[in-house]
Amino acid sequence: MTPVRVGTLNIWHDRGPWPRRLSLIRREIERLQPDVLGLQEVLRTLGAGEATPETCQALAIAHGTDYHVAYARAAPREGSGPVWQGNAVLSRWPIREQRAFPLPGADVAEPRTLLYTLVEAPHGDLPVFVTHLAWEPHHGPLRVRQVEYIATQVEKLAPASAVLLGDFNAEPGSAELKHLADAGFADAWVDDGPGYTFDRVNDYAREADEPSCRIDYLLVRGSAAAGARLVFTEPSRAGSAPVWPSDHFGVAAEVMLAPARPRC
Repeated sequence: MTPVRVGTLNIWHDRGPWPRRLSLIRREIERLQPDVLGLQEVLRTLGAGEATPETCQALAIAHGTDYHVAYARAAPREGSGPVWQGNAVLSRWPIREQRAFPLPGADVAEPRTLLYTLVEAPHGDLPVFVTHLAWEPHHGPLRVRQVEYIATQVEKLAPASAVLLGDFNAEPGSAELKHLADAGFADAWVDDGPGYTFDRVNDYAREADEPSCRIDYLLVRGSAAAGARLVFTEPSRAGSAPVWPSDHFGVAAEVMLAPARPRC
């Protein structure tokens, strides 16, 4: 097994002072040097030719770096025509395959998706999945259906080992996380602290008037992880009010992940 630096972050689309937040996100990526980074709530304008940093937030984040980008749209932004919100993967290595799977529940809630990528890591192909589950508190049963679907797809595409990243809108011990644990997924967070990723110390999160909670995860299957920690936690206080990278904190860990298969 080979260590891979992996992280995840819900970027909060373009709310707040996006250009300044973008700078903070890029600065933290430069510090962390992740091999693979999953992103949620990523905006992209469709139908306007090839995507650019001006039309895709994932490309804006990766601009000027060597990261490869994969994107999966989930839902059109209300009132914004061709602008869609979805998930993305930034990979230091080429992305051999990518597929998008609509999650159950589009008939009763905002559409969500699962992004699958197969990354050409130096030690072999590496399966990475990124998702964002339904957010409404009363949609717990729907989230269970969504994680059941995700577990099925992971088993089909990466039965040996995989990493699953995202905003699950479910806390530790919930039915959603228990189902994933039963399906063989291990939570990389092993610290004694609460690990809140939606934390009232963050001014943007506090605006939601909700309690602090841990809802963003780095999960591994058929492998191990070490050093899981919160990232994207530091605001800029250069102006009249703090600017945070996002309303969420991210999670990063070193994953000891076996390759899906050797390349010929």
